[in-house]
Amino acid sequence: MAEVVESYLIQSWPAAHQDTLLVKATDAYGAQVRAQPADDTIVIDHEDSLETQTGRERDNLHRAERGDYS
Repeated sequence: MAEVVESYLIQSWPAAHQDTLLVKATDAYGAQVRAQPADDTIVIDHEDSLETQTGRERDNLHRAERGDYS
């Protein structure tokens, strides 16, 4: 049996706050998750080094959050 792999591309940029827009919420698992109280999620990424593409992109996002566009 082939291994199931999911990939997601999440892009963000500085913008004014907007209300959440739910595009689609019809799956049974998602309904279970949405019914539970939300908690804070902590993401630990071991690719924060500026030597990796992920690290450089994350650094760009952090600088943009501070208004540093250099």
